[in-house]
Amino acid sequence: MWQGLLTFLNALRTALIGMGITIRNFFSPTVTIEYPEQQLDVPLGFRGLPVLLSDDEGNLKCVSCQLCARACPVDCIEIQDHRDPETRRKVVDVFNLDSTWCMYCGLCVEACPFDALAMSDHFELASYDMPSLVYTKEQLAEIGRRAITPTVNIRETQNFGIKTGGGDPR
Repeated sequence: MWQGLLTFLNALRTALIGMGITIRNFFSPTVTIEYPEQQLDVPLGFRGLPVLLSDDEGNLKCVSCQLCARACPVDCIEIQDHRDPETRRKVVDVFNLDSTWCMYCGLCVEACPFDALAMSDHFELASYDMPSLVYTKEQLAEIGRRAITPTVNIRETQNFGIKTGGGDPR
């Protein structure tokens, strides 16, 4: 009998706690953003469109190791490369990212050992033109070069993300 009474009192206590939270939020002021005139400032590390990063001279950091394409669970990254006969280094010819397939999970960014990829703050990617949703190497690099946050050591300091100041990524 005492066990049933204790269970009832515990249920009553948790219901009162939940109602207290509801009533407190009911009387707090609402926060409304007039979208699209006002934009929500997304936090650093927000998982938007993955972009290619460059070094200080403007050269891509990508060495075409293709770890990002292997880590992608939906195979939305296409990489083609060739080996430069003089330097014997791989050169990226094609780096396409199909944003219609991308889950924005960030596994490609985590897999990159060279910090050549980052998750940007672009999330408004709607379009009626399906081919425009496949981003090329040049488009991804241009978005990455617009970074307003530092692009070095993004793993530890920025949760794999950069801020680019918004705007249309195309």
